[in-house]
Amino acid sequence: MIDCAFFGFVAADAETKVSKAGKTWVRLRVGVGKDDDLQWVSVAVFGQAAEVAAKLKKGDRVYVEGSIKIDTWTGNDGTERHGLSVASFKIERTHNIGRNRPEHNGRSISVAGGTASGQAREPATVGSDFHTDPLPEWGR
Repeated sequence: MIDCAFFGFVAADAETKVSKAGKTWVRLRVGVGKDDDLQWVSVAVFGQAAEVAAKLKKGDRVYVEGSIKIDTWTGNDGTERHGLSVASFKIERTHNIGRNRPEHNGRSISVAGGTASGQAREPATVGSDFHTDPLPEWGR
């Protein structure tokens, strides 16, 4: 198998399973790409990562790391089929913006130049994610 890492979106709510050895794992279908370039990947998540994966819902964006392989099987119509499957050891939910943003228990969320509650805050420091240089004359 070959190691891989990719971003995608969950096709359906996570499906939790229990192995014959009594260990919990999670099965997901993850879409990678878009439009005509969309590829579906079957992802099996094991270990501690399965705890994270069990909470995933349809439409969640995810980052996945694991080992990838090509599966081959015969479809109901007798046609030979191929698909990608990943045994994942790391999965993270990403893109927590808009409706996907987690609740903040009444705390304000920091944004450039202030907070979501409208209170001023100190300017960003060097090395932060925000650019603090003044705009040139033509940019005002």
